[in-house]
Amino acid sequence: MKILLIATVLANAFAWPIFAAATDLLPAPPAEKGTIEYNAWLGRSFSEVMLNEPDQNKRIEMLNVLVAEDYIQHNPLVPEGRQGLIDFIPVIYQAMPDARFTLRDVFATEERVVTRWTWQGTVTGARLLGIEPKGQKLEFDAIDVWSVRDGQLYEHWDQFDWPRAFAQLGVKGMPQAFYDLAAKPADR
Repeated sequence: MKILLIATVLANAFAWPIFAAATDLLPAPPAEKGTIEYNAWLGRSFSEVMLNEPDQNKRIEMLNVLVAEDYIQHNPLVPEGRQGLIDFIPVIYQAMPDARFTLRDVFATEERVVTRWTWQGTVTGARLLGIEPKGQKLEFDAIDVWSVRDGQLYEHWDQFDWPRAFAQLGVKGMPQAFYDLAAKPADR
């Protein structure tokens, strides 16, 4: 029993400074871990706050609170683990320095959270998905689904409106219907 108590005290002592630093950046959780409200806060904090933070050091502070270290990533473009996200997110800002993420919806249960959001920006920096920057304006939607474990985002799946994004990037050779849809305003 003493060992468990000591381990708990040490774990809290080392975890608190990480959470305390990020509390200046994130809104306060509205409820206890394991609740629907808390899980909605996780999704909102990730998609609306962390993704829109241009400073990588601040994003890392937030990711340390929001995402499990052993994060399971099902998007093949993003490496596994929290470190995979830490390494990948700058790629977005290198290609699109003006990238913005607009949260549209958050749905949560006691075990999962789903966000629907819009990604906007102009490709003026590095290549995006291997495509040369030519000032392409992007605006497309995405959906993230996460499982939650121990108060952190643990496992992730996503869907992007890639046909719209590829048409806006100038990718050739797709069916004409994708170009026709991309030319129309998104129905949100």
